[in-house]
Amino acid sequence: MAKDFQVVGIGNAIVDIFAQVNESFLKSHNIKKNVMNLTSYEEAQLLLNKIRISEKVAGGSAANTIVGLSQLGVKVGYVGKVCDDNLGDFFSNDLIDNKVLFVTNKYKPSGEICTGHCVVLITPDGERTMNTYLGVTEFLTKDDLDKKLLRSCDWLYLEGYRYDGIDSKTAFSIAINETKEAGGKIAISLSDPFCVERHRKDFLDIIKDGIDLIFCNEYELISLTKQEDLDSALRKALDYNCNIVCTASLRGAFITEGSSWIHVTTNKISPHDTTGAGDLFATGFLFGIVTGRNNPDSGRLGNRFAAEVIQTIGCRLDKSKMLELRK
Repeated sequence: MAKDFQVVGIGNAIVDIFAQVNESFLKSHNIKKNVMNLTSYEEAQLLLNKIRISEKVAGGSAANTIVGLSQLGVKVGYVGKVCDDNLGDFFSNDLIDNKVLFVTNKYKPSGEICTGHCVVLITPDGERTMNTYLGVTEFLTKDDLDKKLLRSCDWLYLEGYRYDGIDSKTAFSIAINETKEAGGKIAISLSDPFCVERHRKDFLDIIKDGIDLIFCNEYELISLTKQEDLDSALRKALDYNCNIVCTASLRGAFITEGSSWIHVTTNKISPHDTTGAGDLFATGFLFGIVTGRNNPDSGRLGNRFAAEVIQTIGCRLDKSKMLELRK
């Protein structure tokens, strides 16, 4: 019997705030480039006071992927934690406007606890440096889960970033069990190499326990496998008992097929902003899977969406563009 939802995501409910800066801005503020930096409330406010905002969007990695799937006509839901504040309203309304089921209860803001936000600094080379204040999303717990929703999906898509929180780990475990008991499958995005370093054992444990699909880039896979280069990491990752999709920038994507890898090439693109490339790749790949395409075709769809989004500012594409690209 068909499930009510094809994909449900769980992740950091974050409002992404974009600004273009030069390299010297990163150096003067001692910000590590091209990674996700966790910031305090005070640090986040300092950055907000020093940038010129170019765009604001309801984000977080899993939310970006889920919105993309909704634009393509996939039945989707999302679980994430926001406060009853201006950013929380912005986040909720954006997802609902994009036909994503989002029913998570809002929490009353308190002191420095508010809806999470990420200041995305884009340098002239198109690279993005994320400075994330998690806020209330850090405290996602099992009580925020809708078990009926979890049991009603074909795929549960987990955002690795959300492992930054003890209660969230418990929530993920429960969500995985609920989904699998109802016959659903589990996908996880490793999110960031530093995220993998923080949670390598947890990731390896849940992979061993029955993850069906891993999304990662080359640096995340190298970190997970503790290898020195991509080729070694690809060989080591074949030991994992699941499907893996690894993006490698201009080298395209590598996808497991049995005991070997399929290589899906991509066209050379000069990036304007790499924000959302991995998220939209996951959108394309999952869209391919839920609509019955094979791994190579799903990988080509992922590459197509990722190539398009890096030529724009932000982590979203217009619905009309998404529908055009899916053909």
